[in-house]
Amino acid sequence: MNANKYLTCIVIDDEDMDRWAIIHELSNFETIKVLGNYNNPIEAIAFIKLYKPDILFLDIDMPEINGLEFIKMIKNEATINIIISSHPEYALEGFQLNVFDYILKPVETYRLASCVDRLLEFTNLKNKAQAYDVLVENEKIIFKDGHNVVNINATEILYLEAYGDYTKIVTENKAHLTLATLSNFMDLLPQGKFLRIHRSYVIAINRVKCFNLKTIDIGENVLPVGKTYLRNAKLSLM
Repeated sequence: MNANKYLTCIVIDDEDMDRWAIIHELSNFETIKVLGNYNNPIEAIAFIKLYKPDILFLDIDMPEINGLEFIKMIKNEATINIIISSHPEYALEGFQLNVFDYILKPVETYRLASCVDRLLEFTNLKNKAQAYDVLVENEKIIFKDGHNVVNINATEILYLEAYGDYTKIVTENKAHLTLATLSNFMDLLPQGKFLRIHRSYVIAINRVKCFNLKTIDIGENVLPVGKTYLRNAKLSLM
């Protein structure tokens, strides 16, 4: 987060009512400052390069270029990209581009609030700990946290959470941020000990307290089970 203690953003959506609805919702958060809004993503490029907003809230179905193509176009810009769309069928492609979140229209207040909470947690973790590539050796997970090298055992992990290009490691005592996508991180973990239950979550199987098809209880944390991952979760946990 910047020195002014807020995150900056722009909103891109060719539907005027949708765009202003999002801006209105964002006005409820003191930690988010809207720098501008555009009905055409191409017109936003110069602004993004000049003012470097922290976040882009953008639609998919827009004239000239759609939101996913636009994200590919500006991949060298250090923006956190959040899709707000009426089209759930593009969600997988969005997450393959490591979008931070994918929110369906009409935007509900609680859903946007959840996204903002995750944004703040992510940026706070990122600012406190410069994230580096993670190494896994003999079930030891090694990464750099600021100027310190952190070495934790895989058995300490409660769950992992996707944050775009980063993965948050949650243990009983602390959360860490590593520079690795959730899919890449999971490929490094010991086989058979972790389970992906959602596009954003991987859990340690031996930490599961309760599984009720829609959620999984990991101690004090209750995590959602995605429909795509439900069958595999049932086979692994029931």
